[in-house]
Amino acid sequence: MVDWLEICLAVATTALFVCAFLARLRAFRSLMLGGAALMAITMLLPRSGNPLGQFLFAGTTGSMHLPLELFGIAWWVLGAWLIRSVLTLILHRTIFPNDYQPHARRLFADLASAMLYIVAFVGIMDTVLKQPISAFLATSGVLAIVLGLALQNTLADVFSGLAINIERPFGAGDWITLNDTVEGQIIEIDWRATRIRTFANDMVVIPNSVIAKAIVTNHHKLNEPHLSSLLLTIDSSVPPARVIKALESAASAGPGGAPVTKPTAYACGFSDSLVTYKLNFAVDSFVRTPEVQSQVIIRVSDGLRVAGIAIGALPTNVRILPNDIVTGALQGRQPAVS
Repeated sequence: MVDWLEICLAVATTALFVCAFLARLRAFRSLMLGGAALMAITMLLPRSGNPLGQFLFAGTTGSMHLPLELFGIAWWVLGAWLIRSVLTLILHRTIFPNDYQPHARRLFADLASAMLYIVAFVGIMDTVLKQPISAFLATSGVLAIVLGLALQNTLADVFSGLAINIERPFGAGDWITLNDTVEGQIIEIDWRATRIRTFANDMVVIPNSVIAKAIVTNHHKLNEPHLSSLLLTIDSSVPPARVIKALESAASAGPGGAPVTKPTAYACGFSDSLVTYKLNFAVDSFVRTPEVQSQVIIRVSDGLRVAGIAIGALPTNVRILPNDIVTGALQGRQPAVS
């Protein structure tokens, strides 16, 4: 007599198999086929009240005696794969969509998937192969050493990724500069690498072990306006107080900067007849730095021109003499006057 549980499993298997070939559910075909296979194996496994399972796997006279261990291993592996696929599908549709936008905590989602396969492995060793996991671990020391040496770079990336996600010096969505060579927005940090999108919309993939050792400037960590600066030189004949006032007035005259921070200018050095000035101004978002900096340069240039202040050295009048006059002067003779 077939038990009601086997009937429910058979109906669920048939329903999943039929739904897998519907056009509307084509994107979930692998999940449905995997679920149907898992239901079918569960229905066939021998237990009390399951004559079909007793006929297929039992070792009594007249039974088929299929390899129960093989079906048990397939049940654990398929179950772990199915749970992991459902988890990945949920995360991709909620937290981690594949749209190249910043996503946080991707590493822990991958580690959760790995834990499912570890649980499946322990279940296979304990319930299917009837082997204590402690004995297996004791005899696999040499294998662990070999794998550790072969995967040392990968393991370094994994542990570096864990350290980055726990310490959180930067996260998805932050704009960072790496060793003054790579600058962009962090898209995600997974178990092996960190993905950064640059201003040119290029994707830079950096191993976690590399970025963990690098000097990283986080432009968003403090949640305050980003400070930018502009250097320029003015002739020393112009009073510095007048130049500073003109610079600050010009930098404050237009939009783009952070309203809570006032631009400041000061003299920071001189060389020969030139004085170097530095203008500091705040930007409300690091992403807008090139745009705001261009606007500040335009306003400063126009403001200094209106104030009659020339950028750089003042023009010098140079008189060009004919060659005979220069030669006569060098020989001590008076130039001929015509």
